[in-house]
Amino acid sequence: MKRIASAANLAIVGGLFALNVTLNIPLFEAGETRYRDSIEGGYASMARFFHEHPNPWGWNPTQYCGLPAQFTYLPGLPYLTAAASRIAPSLEVDHLYRIVASTFACLGPATLFLFAVYFTGNTWWALAIAVAYTFFSPSYYLIRTIDLDRGTAYLPWRLQVLVKYGEGPHNAGLTLMPLALAAVWGAVTGRGFRRIFLAAALLAAVALTNWVAALGLAFACLTLLLALAGSSRATGFCATRVFAVVGLGYGLASFWLTPDFIRTIAFNWPVDAFNYRLDWPQIFLLAGLPITLLVVRFLLARFFQELYYLRFVTLCACAFLWVVLWFYWGGLNTVPESRRYALEMEMFLMLAVFEWFRLAMRAQIVPVRYIAGCLALAVFFSGLGQFWQYCTQGFGRRHPSPRESTIEYRVAQRLAALSPQGRVLASGGLRFRLNSWFDIQQVGGGFESGLTTRMPLNFAYQIRMGESLPDILRELETLGVEYVVVHGPKSREHYRDFKNPRKFESVLERVWREEDDLIYRVPFTSLAHAVAPEELSLGQPFGVLSPLDPYPAAIGDPARPKLTAVWKGASDLSIDGPIADGRVASVQVNYDPGWRAEQDGRSIAVEQDKLGYLVLRAMPSPMAHIRLKYRGTAEQYGMAGLSLMVWAGSIVAALRNR
Repeated sequence: MKRIASAANLAIVGGLFALNVTLNIPLFEAGETRYRDSIEGGYASMARFFHEHPNPWGWNPTQYCGLPAQFTYLPGLPYLTAAASRIAPSLEVDHLYRIVASTFACLGPATLFLFAVYFTGNTWWALAIAVAYTFFSPSYYLIRTIDLDRGTAYLPWRLQVLVKYGEGPHNAGLTLMPLALAAVWGAVTGRGFRRIFLAAALLAAVALTNWVAALGLAFACLTLLLALAGSSRATGFCATRVFAVVGLGYGLASFWLTPDFIRTIAFNWPVDAFNYRLDWPQIFLLAGLPITLLVVRFLLARFFQELYYLRFVTLCACAFLWVVLWFYWGGLNTVPESRRYALEMEMFLMLAVFEWFRLAMRAQIVPVRYIAGCLALAVFFSGLGQFWQYCTQGFGRRHPSPRESTIEYRVAQRLAALSPQGRVLASGGLRFRLNSWFDIQQVGGGFESGLTTRMPLNFAYQIRMGESLPDILRELETLGVEYVVVHGPKSREHYRDFKNPRKFESVLERVWREEDDLIYRVPFTSLAHAVAPEELSLGQPFGVLSPLDPYPAAIGDPARPKLTAVWKGASDLSIDGPIADGRVASVQVNYDPGWRAEQDGRSIAVEQDKLGYLVLRAMPSPMAHIRLKYRGTAEQYGMAGLSLMVWAGSIVAALRNR
């Protein structure tokens, strides 16, 4: 890494960052962008939650009927934003999240410059790559769908997905990836524990930032192994050091990436990735990818024996082109969410093209240099249009609007004024943004891959799309919903996802309306209920609540004594009220092994019903006092202890092995 840490290179890094910030000042401004389908608010909600509740082994009651805080999302950007809010407490957390995400996005060309300098040793070629990466987006030429998705202002695709779709964590992971790959290369071709530790720490940083970038990095590491295979004499390559880096990297990140967390993500992600299925087309594509890479690798090794960097970036470019182009040209997902790897495709394609040009310009054969020069000029002039549009478009169409001008914020304000004790069923973009402004319990949220129960998603879908009002009302009561937000066909909300937005008019009380956005009140008493064991839910075997399910009638019986449930903190729920003999306390909060319950100072059993809710084996009492506290699981604390030991041992080893 010493070769890239010169004063001149660091000055260029600063200049590239300043250039990207200057070109994208609106990215750092507060307010709401014109792209209402962005999920940026969902990530800002996570940052706001961890700002207020930093305990990673606590409970998050605000989304999906509750989930462990660890399962809310990966910690990278949320905790960085929470830390930034301590430094700048006068700024809103959602604004700080945007600043942090945009800073990483603007650093992308700078880290790519360092990557190119590390491998080529040529500052000017590396600078050319970084400048091209700043202004030019090859996806607009290769993929018509992406070209049509430019929006009202021109931005390179990596920034367009940040602004239009809220891909902040992916951009951050992409920015860290070149540094991680350079460190891995240095670790596997050099000696010393420090190299392994640095590479492992950077791998862990990417893995703790974004899943897509982490999987892209993992694949790039496999490609690095393929590129360097058989080169041990020439480069000092040692394959076992790759596995040492990966193993140590997991140890460093294992405090968050526990086996249960990884298992949950692995099973949820294909479903959330537009219901990805491993059918025969996917099997053929997955089989064809390594075959293609082996053929390319053979040809490169045959004609360019010692050019390992060329081999590496070319193989990476081919791999991501395979995944992305099969999706956009053929409509086939090789892997879940293949379209999102367009960012990795652009980065490696840029590196590969420039490396081919660089070597061709140094060729001994004059016609080769001539052809390479002509091609380079053709590429340069083809990109002038993007350069000119980017530099001359101004900021007029890119400034955010005040959040008060959006219908989502006005609905959220009204909900906060109603002070709901139950949950809110918010659909569309409001469910992403709601918790970035207010601490309101809701049925939805922003990261479905972390769910251990999909009951809230199934019921919410039935409520939005169903027409049977008795069934819908039972599901609303079962979810503990107090208010429903409906966006009509004329709403300015982007996602208007109620099939029949007027179906509640005759059965629910309308408490607010502005334009074509409405809030309805659902009869609600509490999130806790004393019921007989036989009155617990029959479950949702087909994703719906059976009309014969006894649970809605039991919790809605007005003749029964009521329990009160009050949150004393994010991980602390107090329940009070009479519990008759033979009854249990059903709590409409998702079960997890980390819950502990005490009744009047004595521990009571915590179980799970067929909906995934908590069931407390409470003792009969005319006025019971139950305290539910979430303390995390033994696995969480065990993996945290393992991670702490790995960090401590690695730091000591790095200091001793100079």
